[in-house]
This record gives sequence, C-alpha cells and structure tokens, in this order.
Amino acid sequence: MEEIINLIRENENFILSGHTGPDGDAIGSCFALALALDKLGKKVQVVLEPFARKFFIIPGRQFLLSGEIEALQPEVFIAMDCADSDRLGTTRILFERAKITVCIDHHETNIGFADYNFIEPTASSTSEMTLRVIEQLTEPTAEIAAAVYAGMVSDTGGFRYNATAKSTMEMAARLMEQIPFTQIYNELMHQHRFAAGKAMGLAMEKCERSKNKKIVYTYISREMLKSVDAEHADLDGVVEYLMGTRNAKAAIFVYEKASESTSVKVSLRSQGPNVGRVAKELGGGGHVLAAGATVEGTIEDVMKRTLKLVAREVKVYEKDGK
Repeated sequence: MEEIINLIRENENFILSGHTGPDGDAIGSCFALALALDKLGKKVQVVLEPFARKFFIIPGRQFLLSGEIEALQPEVFIAMDCADSDRLGTTRILFERAKITVCIDHHETNIGFADYNFIEPTASSTSEMTLRVIEQLTEPTAEIAAAVYAGMVSDTGGFRYNATAKSTMEMAARLMEQIPFTQIYNELMHQHRFAAGKAMGLAMEKCERSKNKKIVYTYISREMLKSVDAEHADLDGVVEYLMGTRNAKAAIFVYEKASESTSVKVSLRSQGPNVGRVAKELGGGGHVLAAGATVEGTIEDVMKRTLKLVAREVKVYEKDGK
C-alpha cells in the first residue's frame, strides 16, 4: 500500500475504473478515491459502464467521463474492485495504454495483474480498503465518507456477509458520524422500481431446486424482462433472495444480457460451497460465497453447465464435513 500512496503523491493525472456491470463497491471505491484525488489537486476521471439508478445516491458522478475513451492517454490507471484485466471490459484498452497501472481489490481470485497491487481478500469490500489509502493522503470529507459507506453496505449485503468483521463495523460507525447513513442504506438495500418487483415475480415463478434440494436456481430471458418493462438493473437482489431459501447451500441466477449479445450472466451465492471456483471455471471470478461470470451460450446450456459445477462444489463441501 505504501508504494501506491507514494505513486499517487508523485503523479498528477489519473483514470479510475471498475469491473463490468459495476456494483456499489466498484462505484463507491472509484468515486471515493476520485473525490480524494480531486481534493489533493489531481486531475481525475472515472470511466464506468452505465449503472443502476439507485447508485446515483453515491457522491462523485461529476468525475464520470462524458466523452469517448479513445482519445484518453492515461498517466496512471487505477483498477478498483476488479479481479483481472478482462473484467475491465471496454476500459481494458486504457489499462493497456497507461504508463503506470494500479489495482486495489479484495477478490481472492486476483493474482495481481497491475504494476502495483493492493489486494486483500479478507477485506469486506474494496471501498473499505480505499478508505485506508485515502486516510494516508488526506482527511476524508463527508462526500468521501458517503461513497465509502455506500460501497461497504453494498458489498456486505447490509453488513450481513461473512467478510463483515469487527473492524468493518468500527469503520462504518466512524463514517456514520459524517453522513445521512439511513438514507443511503435504505436507498441501496430496500428501495426498488415497480418493474423490479414484477421481474422478481417472474424469476420466482421459474425457480427450481436440485433433487437433493441443496441448490436453488432460476433464470430470466430477454423476453421475460421485456414483458414487464424491466431492465437488467432491476435484477439486483434476485440471487440474494434465492440464497435465503431455507436449507439451500447454493443459489444460481442466470439471465440473458443485451439483445445484441449472445452472452449470459451467471450470478452465484453460497452458504459454504466454493462458488468462486465455479465462476473462475466459467471465465469469471469473485469470492468463495459470492461470485459471477459472463458466459457465451444459451440460458439452457449455461444453466446445465453451472448446475453441474455447483453440484460438484456442494459435494466437496459436504465431503469435507462442513
């Protein structure tokens, strides 16, 4: 971390980006660091794919690049909450073009793909790690605190997941002194569009369990999504709801991506089996208990493949006596 702090002090122009399909942690960590760099007088831009409206509550959207990326010549590119360069999507070209590359991430599948890497798999979120970097550079403002808190809330499922440690709650408590934490928490964890509820209903209608009832799974096709006037952003929370099924060890949610794409998104959750290993085999990544991947193929084929891999991990987990 010390090398990265010195690098930030010594350079002036920064591009920040996160993984494809940015979630609250990718957005929160990018915006928090952008706010800090701006406070230090640095030039900074954030390049992210479009994200759900609920994340508009996170301060820092003024740093989002509004034009095309082709003309950018990054001095320092910082990948936030991204396990490998392929997960950067369209911004990978900027990563490859940059003079210096940095990665700040908490995914255990990250092998350190940048010139400088700060990787901490036990951290609750990249946002938590980002605050520790920021505190070595400047005093966090209320906006920085709000961005970090939002990222932490998002990636811990509202401080429910196993990675939530005592230190996580202590950091959150400090941040809460500066921000409207209830408003942020409710917007991220409890609010949803009407269409999202309709999409959830369709997903639950198609929900099934494996023969041993250890795996619960469902899917959403483009046609199903269109039928209730929903968007992909409205699917947040489906896999979490599945994982709440009593006695289930793992949950799988598969959905078709944009109409011009042949890609299928796979979201995985677990109560023990290593779904991070499944995601890696599918070309994605993540954690032991939460992971995902984007796979070429039909919903049917991708679901069959994923079910087979998850069933294997459930057997491994049970064989180990857990």
